[in-house]
Amino acid sequence: MFRSFTAAPAPTAFTESHFVTNVSASRRHLVDRLRAYHLDKYIALPQIAVMGDTSSGKSSVLSAISGITFPSSSTLTTRCPTQLVLSQAPTLSGSARLMRYNGAPEPPTPIASMADVTAAIASLTQQLVDEGQSISDDWIEITLQGPMLPDLTLVDLPGLIRTVGDDEDVGMIARVRALVQRFLQQERTIILAVVPANVDMHNTEILQASKEVDPDGIRTMSILTKPDLVDVGAEQSVLDLLANRTKKNASHGYHMVKCRGQDALNKGVSIEAARNEEAAYFAAHSVWRTVDTHLLGASRLATKLSKLLLAFVESELPKVYAEIDAQTAICQRELAAMGPPLHTVGARRQAYMEYVRIAKQHLDDAAHGQYKGDFFRDGSDDNRLRAQLRRLEGTFQKAIDSVSTVDAKKVDMDERTPLVGDYVEVRKGEDTWLVQMITDVNSMRRVITNKNSSWLKRGTEWRFLSALDTTELKQLMLDSRGDELSLFLSYTTFANVTEQRYLSFWDAPMQALFESYKALLADVTSRAIASTQAPTAVQQHLQRIANHVLSACADATHTALGKIMDKEKRPYTQNDALYRDFMTLRFAPLMQGLDALSGNNDGANVSMGAVKALLQTHAGVGLVTNEDAQATDLHHAIAAYLHVAKKRFTDMVPMELNSSLVKPYVAQLARRWETMDATDEILERILFENDADALRRDELGNKLEALRRAKDDIDMP
Repeated sequence: MFRSFTAAPAPTAFTESHFVTNVSASRRHLVDRLRAYHLDKYIALPQIAVMGDTSSGKSSVLSAISGITFPSSSTLTTRCPTQLVLSQAPTLSGSARLMRYNGAPEPPTPIASMADVTAAIASLTQQLVDEGQSISDDWIEITLQGPMLPDLTLVDLPGLIRTVGDDEDVGMIARVRALVQRFLQQERTIILAVVPANVDMHNTEILQASKEVDPDGIRTMSILTKPDLVDVGAEQSVLDLLANRTKKNASHGYHMVKCRGQDALNKGVSIEAARNEEAAYFAAHSVWRTVDTHLLGASRLATKLSKLLLAFVESELPKVYAEIDAQTAICQRELAAMGPPLHTVGARRQAYMEYVRIAKQHLDDAAHGQYKGDFFRDGSDDNRLRAQLRRLEGTFQKAIDSVSTVDAKKVDMDERTPLVGDYVEVRKGEDTWLVQMITDVNSMRRVITNKNSSWLKRGTEWRFLSALDTTELKQLMLDSRGDELSLFLSYTTFANVTEQRYLSFWDAPMQALFESYKALLADVTSRAIASTQAPTAVQQHLQRIANHVLSACADATHTALGKIMDKEKRPYTQNDALYRDFMTLRFAPLMQGLDALSGNNDGANVSMGAVKALLQTHAGVGLVTNEDAQATDLHHAIAAYLHVAKKRFTDMVPMELNSSLVKPYVAQLARRWETMDATDEILERILFENDADALRRDELGNKLEALRRAKDDIDMP
């Protein structure tokens, strides 16, 4: 929880003339520490950044505020941001160090005098030059406490440039702009735009740039320098700016200072002397002395900036705290997604076994129909393995049914001539046909029966009793016959005809089901492996094992299915349903004829002659050959047997596929994944972090550490 701060009492030993403010700096110093943790790399921190052209007098303003004399050598112009952390103390002390944008800071150099500060800045700047950094994201941090310092933190940026020297890198121009733009865009940066008072403000680059990112001027303050260069009579435009009447800065307005120029620097005019000269200049100038004194002078600017920074920090710290929590959560999630570091045998095994656990669980759930979790709900692929296998088994059953149907083709009676005494079926109503005897026939093949005295038209009003056409089956039977008598239907003949005409067609649907099982197992396994989100090398390793295990299990299953097919080619059953079905089929035509004769009335009186005729037709006495009769019995026997055998077969094949393929595959795959194919040597080969992942892990670790230290500091009582 974000803690509130209690303002510390202001020091009493110093006066405003010594740039001492009477406001608490505890929050500001907290922000300085947060920046030292590199928190500003991840979260924008409240700060004041000083920006302007190289000729704007920016360094002179900083010197006037801080008392620091910046190096004036042309080769040691500002090459990087310089952070000034200033605070009040009875005696002067401090340190200077180079802070690396990516990396640990360099050891600090102690400071005992203002001259030490100038020397340290020059030395660190020269170090960057020696490193080949014309413009750098690294920054110089100057921490300074002393009796004449304001309680203030400022960031000085390299001045914007338009040209470079003959021996300088032209790329500096773009790099300076990019660096300044990075600070401009930070929403918690107060822009201190330094511009000469004698230039056209509408054409000033830094003011135009600040306007783009801060159009309402909420976080911009403009500092006007070099008032002594304003032409006599042209002061009104400057007065209008100071009064915030033109080119308004909504919140912070304008402030004007007069600092040491190059001539004063050349003459060695001290900063204290320059401050006194500034005060005398504004007091004596006929125009500037009319300006509100709070808008003039370096001392009042320092006080104003101290209060401004403190108020800004006060308003922004709760937001910073909330962002720390949000960024911490994001960072932790990304690190968790990356998994543990893989530097040790134990870490690699732990990571690998977690990937295996996920893949194994998803595959096991799919095989057992336990469809829980996102693996079975997300995505367009159907991972419900057991449900899909059931659908495949249904398709297999229909395929076996389609090739096991014994056709009941009827004899074509179109050419047969009706004779007196024949028994035929006569239509009565829409769907009822009754058996009657023909008593007369004319040349049009119309008949009169013993129950109808009118001529009946063939096809629509009468038809012959149906007879089974066994021509094709009889030929198969004759081709398969041995030396048995024609009175008997031998087992060998039955087996040969059944295998040749029906059972031989069962193998194709069985093989299709087998291939579909394999393909479905392979697909779901691949998706289970992919669901682990393991590194590519790990997924490829798991997939290779899966392919090998599936191939081995499939070979064993193929052999087992072949044995089932071999057994089915030798018809056999002890199921009593075979005899019941055979007799039902055998006597079905007779029963249908008797029903037709009686009009489906078991109590009706019927002609005995008609009954005899039906019996003769059914038995084939005098009407068919022995082969015809045997073929008819063979037809019924095959139909009865297939009715029993296909049920057994459509159960046995899926059962064998599950017991020989699915279950062994899932079990063996788990064992292979977990044991023999998971040696330390294998894991070292497939589980490693590439350079990009290792770098990203380090970056996240550094970020998380910065966030943690920052939050601990904020929470500290």
